[in-house]
Amino acid sequence: MMTIILKMKVIVFIFFLFSGCDVYTKSIQNVTEVSNEFLQNRLDKMEASLSVLESTVKNISADKKDDAVMFFAIIKSRAFTLDKESTVVFDTIVLNEGSHYNNYDGVFVAPRNGIYMFSWTVSSANANRVITELVVDDEVITSTGEKGADSGNHMSASMTAMCKIKKDGHAWIRTTGYSGPHYFNSQNDYPRTSFLGLLVRAE
Repeated sequence: MMTIILKMKVIVFIFFLFSGCDVYTKSIQNVTEVSNEFLQNRLDKMEASLSVLESTVKNISADKKDDAVMFFAIIKSRAFTLDKESTVVFDTIVLNEGSHYNNYDGVFVAPRNGIYMFSWTVSSANANRVITELVVDDEVITSTGEKGADSGNHMSASMTAMCKIKKDGHAWIRTTGYSGPHYFNSQNDYPRTSFLGLLVRAE
C-alpha cells in the first residue's frame, strides 16, 4: 500500500514537474516572441529615423552649397587705359559661387543682407598711374592706387575692405575722379589686376 502511494506521489510530482516546465517554456517562448516583435518595431523606427536624418543632412549640405557667396575674377592678359570714374571689368572668372558677379559689366550683386569682404589689386607699368576705388551703391568705401616713377617698372597696389550691403545691393571697382587716363597692365608673367568678394556673415 505504501509502495502504491509512493509511486502515485512520484507520478504526480513528475506530472507537475513536466507541466511546470511546459508552462515555463511557453512563458519563455511568449516573452521571446514579444521581445522579437518589440525589437523589430524599434529597428524599423530607427531605420526610419536614420533615413530622415540622412535626408536632412543632404538638404543642409545642399543649402550650404547654395548659400555659398564668393567670387574671384582677373584681367588675364591685357594692357589698356580707362578714363576717370570708369568701371573696371574683371572679365575672366576663376571662381563664382552663386553666380553673383557679372564678368560682362564688372558688378557684383548681393544676394542677401550681410557683411561682405572685398579685396582687389590693380597693376600698371612704366611711369603711369592707376587709382581705383570700391563703390557700393554709389558710395565710395575706400580706394587704392599706384604711380610708377620710372619706365620699365611693373607695380601694383591692393586694398581689402569690409562693409554691409543690403540684398540686391551693387558693388564694383572703378577708377577714381583723379585726372586720367588710368593705365592697367595685367599680364601672365607680371602682377595681374584682380577682384574678389565673399559673404562673411548673412544678416
